[in-house]
Amino acid sequence: MSKQIKQPKIHSVKYNVVMNAILTTSTFLFPLVTVPYVSRVLGPDNNGIVSWAYTFVGYFSLVAQLGFTMYGTRECAKLRDDRAALSKTVQELLIILFASTAIVYVVYVACLFVIPRTREQLPLMFIAGLSIWLTSCSAEWLYRAIEQYSYITVRNIAFKVLSIILLFIFVRHTNDTLVYAAVLLVGTLGSNVLNLLRLRVYVTFSRHYTMDIRKHFKAMFTFSISNIASGMYGQIDMLLLGFLTSNYALGLYQLVYKIRNMCNSAVGAVSGVMLPRLSYYEAREGHEATTKLMAKSFNFLVMLGLALMAAVVICVQPIILLLGGHDYLPGWSALVISSPMILLGPIGSMQSQYMVAANREKEYTYTTVTGLVLAIIFELIFIPLWGINGAAFGLVVTEICVYALRTYIIRDFIKEVHKHTDYWKIVISWIAGCTCAVAISWLCESWSPIPRILMAAFGFCVFDAILLILTKESFLQSMLHRKK
Repeated sequence: MSKQIKQPKIHSVKYNVVMNAILTTSTFLFPLVTVPYVSRVLGPDNNGIVSWAYTFVGYFSLVAQLGFTMYGTRECAKLRDDRAALSKTVQELLIILFASTAIVYVVYVACLFVIPRTREQLPLMFIAGLSIWLTSCSAEWLYRAIEQYSYITVRNIAFKVLSIILLFIFVRHTNDTLVYAAVLLVGTLGSNVLNLLRLRVYVTFSRHYTMDIRKHFKAMFTFSISNIASGMYGQIDMLLLGFLTSNYALGLYQLVYKIRNMCNSAVGAVSGVMLPRLSYYEAREGHEATTKLMAKSFNFLVMLGLALMAAVVICVQPIILLLGGHDYLPGWSALVISSPMILLGPIGSMQSQYMVAANREKEYTYTTVTGLVLAIIFELIFIPLWGINGAAFGLVVTEICVYALRTYIIRDFIKEVHKHTDYWKIVISWIAGCTCAVAISWLCESWSPIPRILMAAFGFCVFDAILLILTKESFLQSMLHRKK
């Protein structure tokens, strides 16, 4: 008798959002410890080259994953109630994934010896290159499909704590670049090894399954193109800066990049858990359930995205002083320019996840490929003109164009969603909060960074929350009264 597969416990969307919020909060909080330390120990130049190395490797990881982030999540979410079918599908997908990763890694190693920029940093590039395997073979898509966010959260936080300990023990001098690269690997991707070891808890591996690998190729091809394109244009600013500017400019911009990504992660706590539930609702519950879920999510994303965008703009210099120090202050303007990405990125991700859940992956692919082409054009125009400011501006312009294109494609659905949203209430409350935060920041201009940031944040939150409650904004009301 075969071993019985453990039935995963499926929690509510609210629970999943809370778990993912804890995870993304840790993604936000841990860099508050590590980034200031690393920025001061390694300096802009060494910090910049490590960040660029992982950006370069990230492109190969995107190709190796073949769009599994969305395709694997969607397909497994549909089958989560049929354990035998789920096990068979997971086994098929893993075979494809291991094969693609092996091929991509061989190509990556060959590129290291051909491209002068990577040939100069071979030890660093080989360490960073391990992330191709750790990213591709983690089966993260399965755990998200069966909504095991408690496990994902605990596992990631444990390895982040481990990486901080290793960081303070082994990264002590300016030339500890390779050690930092290895510690970074452990903290961000080391936990993925546990995913493979734990697969048998939810999946039965058997030789008796009749493998039908070819059935995945057609849909996966579309997802592969879209996943690669979206990932590339999301990091194209860092990549092209590495080829067109100095290590010092890279060092300044990598701090901007990290701050922006921390904020995106915080806002993305909702969009990160939506694809499994959207896929399930669209397949089982109907279109109306999907619409209401999306409306709540958009309300929250706009609310939090605007708040963090305001925080970055109002407190830009204290934030850079806190996380990087005086050496990184020249990057403040690039951070301000790129701040709209904090709102546009997660909203675009939510739109994309709806398109995938609604089986409109071809249209999703068109938008991401268009985004990649536009990003390359804009970055090649603006980086030579304005350096790191041009890199930030080019990415924002690209995201606005892609957002407009996605909105046009799903305009009928967006109209339905807007019936359940309260954007005007959010914007009015946000303006009041910003006014208060600017006044406090100006009055506390001579204070040290942490008190100044905290006071401005407190003033913003008080005014924003009071007006949201007074105007009875729907998302906040649902949270306060625990409505479904």
